[in-house]
Amino acid sequence: MTYKNSISTRPDLADLVRRDSVHRDLYTDPEIFDLEMERIFSTAWIYVAHTSQLPRYGDYVTAHVGRENLIILRGGDNEIRAFLNRCPHRGATLCADKAGSAEKGVVCPYHGWRFDAAGALKVVPQAENYDGALDLEKISLRQAANIAEYRGFLFVNLSENAGPLTDFLGHMRTSIDDLVDRSPEGAVECSPYVLRHYYRSNWKMSFENLNDTIHPGFAHAASVVAARAVAEDVGGPQNLAASLGMMMANGKPISFFQNSPMRTEAGGHSYIGGHMGADYSDITRDVYFERLAAAYGEERARNIVGMNRHLTLLYPSSTWHARYQTVRIVRPVRVDLTEVIGYVFKLKGAPEETFRNAIEYCNGANSAASPVISDDLEIYERCREGNFFGDEEWIPMSRGLNERFGDADTENLSPATSEAFIRNQFAAWRSYMAEEA
Repeated sequence: MTYKNSISTRPDLADLVRRDSVHRDLYTDPEIFDLEMERIFSTAWIYVAHTSQLPRYGDYVTAHVGRENLIILRGGDNEIRAFLNRCPHRGATLCADKAGSAEKGVVCPYHGWRFDAAGALKVVPQAENYDGALDLEKISLRQAANIAEYRGFLFVNLSENAGPLTDFLGHMRTSIDDLVDRSPEGAVECSPYVLRHYYRSNWKMSFENLNDTIHPGFAHAASVVAARAVAEDVGGPQNLAASLGMMMANGKPISFFQNSPMRTEAGGHSYIGGHMGADYSDITRDVYFERLAAAYGEERARNIVGMNRHLTLLYPSSTWHARYQTVRIVRPVRVDLTEVIGYVFKLKGAPEETFRNAIEYCNGANSAASPVISDDLEIYERCREGNFFGDEEWIPMSRGLNERFGDADTENLSPATSEAFIRNQFAAWRSYMAEEA
């Protein structure tokens, strides 16, 4: 389907991105979406799982990377591999569940072909019928090109030309470190509580919204008013649960964000300074610090609890909030349909309240029932609808174009009110989408 005024057939896709604006086709054209799946999501490192989700031999989770449906599976040799979730016989999906155990092998539900955790074909019912017709010894599950781990977090890259994961992460490794180092044992565990929602708009809408600091006071005005009323009833914002503290934080004046830093990095990654509410109780705060100090020393413990970042956007597929132990995966389904999956992590060795606090935050940040999320989902859909009509083909992204943060002489530091992070994402988009990519 070709949309009105579509220019997606131009040979140079870079023409769709200008210094201060982008063409609306980037959000609405299914041809461009198909190219994104091929050139971005099949060549970038995509977060898929945490090793704690696969504690034993045969444990697996399923995940989507671009167009591919994958099984992430721990083998008997303790290696974790990523396989296409399809039987090489007739193409049936092998694992229908989001997670499970295949200790006795992965079995196709159609004809009973069985594969071990290393992907080798082990059992074929009535195998003699294939004699001279099909070489069963050459058949195995197809393995994804690359799987790599950073501090327990597993990423997949489908490209045979993938560079090292650490190069892809770059400075953003510090945001993953921030999450793991908050554990007195230096380890986190993925909670079984997973929140999923869909929205009817393009995947880029979520990435552009999460660190947009101008919209909260307008899009979330009703929930700010409600949270303030609750805060008054319970004796002040310090007594609010994390989800309500998040709602209160959305009511901070724009001047607060103008004076907060935003950092952008090559590859489309970014984060801004922290601004969320809801701290731990006094007892938990003291016990938690004591445990961190015992593990790392007092100076480092102070640095750990003092690290204050809002969402880290790991372009193009995940967002990370270390303080609230939450990771979200943004999964494109169609040009106009996106799934967002939220995971909560438990800090090993930390007081239980830190985990409850994180669950509260994840509910407020990723549940479709959240007043905050429901606001965002409506805005995403309104943007999708509005970009299908009218003559305005170009969408400005020029806020803060000529600003730097404070006295910074580097382009990667801007006020948190800037759209620099969106421009940075589209710089990465152009690089991925170039023909030579």
